[in-house]
Amino acid sequence: MVIRKGFGFSGYRSIGDELVRIGPLKKVNLIIGQNNVGKSNIVNFLNNQYAYFFEKAKNQQNIVRSPKENPFLDIDNHISNKKAQHRVSFPLFEDDIEKYINSKLPNEREHAIPRKLAWKILDSKHFMIDGAAWFTYISGNPNGPFKLDININEVFREITENEWLQLWYGLTQKRGGDVKAHWVPESIQKLAYLPKSIPNIEVIPAIRKIGSAGSAANDYSGEGIIERIARIQNPPLAQQELKKKFASINGFIQEVLENTTAEIEIPYDRDMIHIHMDGKTLPLESLGTGVHEVVIIAAASTLLDETIICVEEPELHLHPLLQRKLVKYLSEKTENQYFFTTHSAHLLDAVESEIFHVTQIDGVSNVEAISSTKQRSNICNDLGYKASDILQANCVIWVEGPSDRIYLNYWLGAHSPELVEGVHYSIMFFGGRLFSHITALDQDIENEAADDLIIVRKLNRNTVIMFDSDKDKSRARINATKQRLKTEFNSGPGFAWVTKGREVENYLNFDKVEESVKAVHVSASEIIKKGEWENLLKYRKKGSKEERTASKVKVARHYVSNNPAELNVLDLEDRMNQLTSFIHSANGGEI
Repeated sequence: MVIRKGFGFSGYRSIGDELVRIGPLKKVNLIIGQNNVGKSNIVNFLNNQYAYFFEKAKNQQNIVRSPKENPFLDIDNHISNKKAQHRVSFPLFEDDIEKYINSKLPNEREHAIPRKLAWKILDSKHFMIDGAAWFTYISGNPNGPFKLDININEVFREITENEWLQLWYGLTQKRGGDVKAHWVPESIQKLAYLPKSIPNIEVIPAIRKIGSAGSAANDYSGEGIIERIARIQNPPLAQQELKKKFASINGFIQEVLENTTAEIEIPYDRDMIHIHMDGKTLPLESLGTGVHEVVIIAAASTLLDETIICVEEPELHLHPLLQRKLVKYLSEKTENQYFFTTHSAHLLDAVESEIFHVTQIDGVSNVEAISSTKQRSNICNDLGYKASDILQANCVIWVEGPSDRIYLNYWLGAHSPELVEGVHYSIMFFGGRLFSHITALDQDIENEAADDLIIVRKLNRNTVIMFDSDKDKSRARINATKQRLKTEFNSGPGFAWVTKGREVENYLNFDKVEESVKAVHVSASEIIKKGEWENLLKYRKKGSKEERTASKVKVARHYVSNNPAELNVLDLEDRMNQLTSFIHSANGGEI
């Protein structure tokens, strides 16, 4: 699968003089922002100019081209009043730098010192930005020569003259010369990175419609899609493997329609797309515009391989759930890399992705790589979403304290590693003392204490609560407040998980709990009692009868870091089955 790590550029349409860096990249990359801020200009540069600028950077000289060969038109010049130079940039990420340096300096013994010097140069402020060494090529004229954008006088200071000589000799095998005329510029030129090839790039435009019979397949907007699907439905004998692509498209259609009998077919006269479902045959257009949209995108992405596919506004005519299903299919079932320009926040957590937020000030587009929850919140604000629209995870689990969260994530990781905290579920603390102030009832509470009660289902409908029974024997009863909460949460949606033993720690291996207590409290000699109804955190000090209680959080962190999860204890496995099933349901069954 073709995965490009990143690229940068400046001086193109709404992109001004400041270099915009699009990286690091993943299989799915979201370019998100309001309308008319410049999202499409990133895709347009990638599709129309990337190859041209790459060739200019590769040759670093003025290449004479005829007007037809020159794709940079007047409309492509920067639109604001500020002057902007034209740049193209390529990153070399830290995990690739050593291999790259070794390819330039292959002799391990002779090149040991030059390799260290090369690392020092690439790791300097002149190249290294946010974990990648960026190599930028610049020109005042997009049709003129591009040169490496580096200040020789500044980079010269990074190592001594003698070290520059060592590096230069290692890279070029030349002798003599001058430090600033030869050693520095020629060493940098040898180290300068460029991708090995130009990727295949295709754009699926925002305006999409399945073409009529015999329409030409000039692009992937839907024109010619009938002919393309027909070729993989009934491929020639030598290309029977194409049937797998046809089956893949049908699998996606079945998932979208939630109907295992659904299957598309191109009839003999190739005048439309039929869909067979539940013993009936219908034209695809009868299923609505949304299904049209996903068929066009899914078919194009399945037909292409090893391609960078840029999809403009994939959310058009699609319900949020259908948006997520589409992106998940493209991520998991196809062999391409994707850029989606969108103003839909519903795609933010659909799959693992890189997110680039585009804004515009005074006619100049700015691009910010998103890496934090705060930045994601800013995106939602920028797009006009309220917190109630998008920011909550699809399921909330309420627990008494931080140690419960540690154990719960520990067990979830062992039971269902596909579940991601913050995306598929969130864990909230309420603290034991706040029990009497929360309720899971939907209706207003008509009593004097109503104003003190927090109705947790107003925060999130899909809610689970987990708390300790605090019982010291099997026949003991939980207190009245916990009994009330148990009844309320079990009325659904969601449920109450009351620990089978005394506390959450009683689901653990007692001897290993003791090891953890002794590890985090060096004065501890032993825990006082072991059993499902005992407080496992009470310990006796060495050489003393004094009793103390261990730190719940410290013990939890040590325990989960040093022991594999065991789920066959008390009712733990049943509860984890119940919890993970509920989380999957709360996420629409799309995990």
